[in-house]
Amino acid sequence: MLGDTQRRTRLRAWPAVLALLLVGVPGPAAGQAAEQTADSCPLGRISFIFVDSHDVFDADELAGGRAFRWAYRIANAIHMTTRESFLLSEVLFSLGDCYDPELLADSERVLRRYGHLARVEIYGLRQADDSWHVIVDTQDQWTTQLNVRFNFEEGIEFRGLDLSEENVLGRGLLLGAFMVQRDEQRDVGGRFSTPRVLGTRLDALVTAGKTRVGGFYEHELSFPFVGEVGRVAGRHRFTNREGQFTYWAGDSEGEFSHVLLPVDERFFELSVARRLGDPGRLTVFGLGLSSIELDYPGFPEGVEVGTGGDFDGTMPAPPAVAALVEEQTRFTSATRLTLLVGQRHLGFQERTGLDALRGIQDVPVGLDVAVAVGRSLGTLVREGDADDFLTRVRLLAGATPGPSVLNLDVRLEGRRILSGQEPAGGSVRGWRDVTGEFHGLVYVQPSAWPSHTFFARASGAGGWSMDVPFQLTLGGPAGLRGYHTDEFPGGRRLSFSVEDRVYLGWPARDLFDLGLTLFADLGRMWPGDAPFGRDSGWRGSVGGGLRVGFPAGTRGVVRLDFGFPVDGSGLGGMVFRVSAFDRLGLQRLSDRQLLRSLRHGGASDGYTGGR
Repeated sequence: MLGDTQRRTRLRAWPAVLALLLVGVPGPAAGQAAEQTADSCPLGRISFIFVDSHDVFDADELAGGRAFRWAYRIANAIHMTTRESFLLSEVLFSLGDCYDPELLADSERVLRRYGHLARVEIYGLRQADDSWHVIVDTQDQWTTQLNVRFNFEEGIEFRGLDLSEENVLGRGLLLGAFMVQRDEQRDVGGRFSTPRVLGTRLDALVTAGKTRVGGFYEHELSFPFVGEVGRVAGRHRFTNREGQFTYWAGDSEGEFSHVLLPVDERFFELSVARRLGDPGRLTVFGLGLSSIELDYPGFPEGVEVGTGGDFDGTMPAPPAVAALVEEQTRFTSATRLTLLVGQRHLGFQERTGLDALRGIQDVPVGLDVAVAVGRSLGTLVREGDADDFLTRVRLLAGATPGPSVLNLDVRLEGRRILSGQEPAGGSVRGWRDVTGEFHGLVYVQPSAWPSHTFFARASGAGGWSMDVPFQLTLGGPAGLRGYHTDEFPGGRRLSFSVEDRVYLGWPARDLFDLGLTLFADLGRMWPGDAPFGRDSGWRGSVGGGLRVGFPAGTRGVVRLDFGFPVDGSGLGGMVFRVSAFDRLGLQRLSDRQLLRSLRHGGASDGYTGGR
């Protein structure tokens, strides 16, 4: 059995090993070029590549002879335009290669995954000698960001700020500092990321800073699958965070509004994966080593309560309150070896006007299934830790019949206890820490109403037999938008939403995109076994707002929504929110409330995807 210090020292040595293994791995284009030397090119070869990297603004086109032309030119001068060399290093073809329309389309998808590019178009022009000139045409997003965040749910409340440059030197590097103040979270720190370590396709990310109760540090080194032709991927992650977990108290009759459980987390992962087959029909195998440690310092004395959403003026929790969350402090640590198997039968279609107003989105069509099974390694964990199997399943399906887009995303995770971890009150052998979520999306873009996109979503999430901190709420931007985020806590949630998204096309369509939205939500929360859980009954909300995209044609969107609960409270119950992305559609981020409880690591099912 390894001591804690010895084990962590060995684990932290793995990033260097991973770098040595992956730096020399050729990219997909290199492998393809080697095959092309022996094969003919039925469509001809690429004889010229022209890169046209546009600034954020076309000053002459936007301002004409007007006085504001100088402002656009100053903005372009400040902005770091993406370099031609960076774009050429990311595409999956090079001069002299066989012309392949699929590789051009795959290269577009690779570039569109970069947030600093608002628009990407790659196409070929056939020449008289049957060769091809390929044009890589991109427009930059505004990347120097000073975001000051406010919450409008309970009046105006400062939520933090973020100062960053997302395209340093025009090479996709991110450098920034941030302060995030959201519920129990108050993080102050900095981050740096690069998609090109030592000229390879290795990505690196480093984030560090201080939390409300301690500090945090995270680094990640990854070699992603590149497009649909990438064959090898790998990743190393390490996280050390001292923080708190918030339970909303719901109907505690004003005694307190929330409970804070101290949680210190340390996580390590090293995993690799390999693809077999042809693009569109790929089989994925992966292997990962992970280690997770959770500590609840000073429990139960360290548990605190607060009132009125105040996270600074807290006080020690009464023993009876601390006892309510004790069941979710059982899990402490595990080290696992995880095997991943996936099948990816996916293609992509380009659609506009879905989550973005005019920007192009790559819609997955087909089926993507992944199963990961992790076995704890008894020789590498401390005495008394659980002996378990961790199973994770993910299914993604998509179709585009006629003017519609259909998408289904299902995730399920749980661990099977084999022995150990038997607290007072009896054995907990069997399935524990079972979490699941699904999202079913439907978009309809009728040709009779080209400016309208009708959207519907069915979504569910839940947890069962949780040994780690866990709680959901029904209100919030990913649930019922007419209710506050802390309303109706529980353990299992079901919600439905419908929207009419309208693109206006004015007043300045060359400068920014503007649209309206009308929406209605219906949902219910069940208590499950989550602390302070309650049955909300069926609840509804309605509302509307604006959607803004900047610059014009961007894939990003800012939403300004007004939501009203359907409970007779009228305008007095209105909730106003500003969101920097659309939380409901294809571009949604993971549910933060569910994600904070997925702490068991292992080979990522995301390996079935790629950059």
